[in-house]
Amino acid sequence: MNRILSMAAAALVLVSCGGNAQRKTTQTTPQETAAADMHCAANSLDYRGTYRGTLPAADCPGIETTLTLEEDGSYLLHMEYLERATSFDERGTYAVEGNLLTLTPDDGENPGYYKVEERLLRHLDADRQPITGALADHYVLRKEQ
Repeated sequence: MNRILSMAAAALVLVSCGGNAQRKTTQTTPQETAAADMHCAANSLDYRGTYRGTLPAADCPGIETTLTLEEDGSYLLHMEYLERATSFDERGTYAVEGNLLTLTPDDGENPGYYKVEERLLRHLDADRQPITGALADHYVLRKEQ
């Protein structure tokens, strides 16, 4: 009788620990994967608004920059060179694809690129790559409250 109880207890322990039961694997479809990868600035971040920062410059202490992204898809970029009596305004339209913000000036000049992050824009080079080097952290515009 003790032997039967011992065997029953051992069987119960094996069953409760999973024993040799096959584990169910889940596979995701391409549609489910695409839905999971849709997290981007265009649909999840509140990127519209005004951003400010001082970008590095070669011939002055910096460029005080203000970029306003309007609800209608237009932007205004104001750049003021520090310690110089020089400023520029640029108007145009913008588009956000994934986390890439593209500024297209009305005057036909080359577009500008920024990476949209939480409450900031990171200036990118003409190849749409982050600026590298010692001053890389200074190529950021922060969103105003």
